[in-house]
Amino acid sequence: MSLYRQPGRTAMRTVVIVGVAALVAGLIAGFALGRGTAPEPTLSDKLADLRSELEPARAGLELSATEYSQAVRAGRVVEPTEYEAAKADVERARTAVHSARGDLRALGPARAAALDRSVAALGAAVDRKAPPAVVNALSQRAQAALAAAAGS
Repeated sequence: MSLYRQPGRTAMRTVVIVGVAALVAGLIAGFALGRGTAPEPTLSDKLADLRSELEPARAGLELSATEYSQAVRAGRVVEPTEYEAAKADVERARTAVHSARGDLRALGPARAAALDRSVAALGAAVDRKAPPAVVNALSQRAQAALAAAAGS
């Protein structure tokens, strides 16, 4: 039995450790290089993303008045399907506004609050079966608040 290692033989464990270290170093370098050269989104890119995220709100606010005017007459629901669709449109708008609330507040806290209030007022009017003219006016007010809040 020899006390010395035979020349030219490398332990398998050493080869594995060197390989793993090289892999980790390569991954770190690749990540750093990729992040360093990635383009930063511009403000206009972020606004375009926000407007896309708020598109369901815009469509919901617009459709709610149309469907509601076909559904309610004299405080009574005459077309239940249209009434449920109007309520769903308001809820869709409310959900989209809620999901974008942080970005809207960053753009303008007062405009974001005005949008929340106008969508809530529209929803309340639909729930209490207000006259279609009132719902139409509230829908237009909410659409204007949405445009102001999103910088459109």
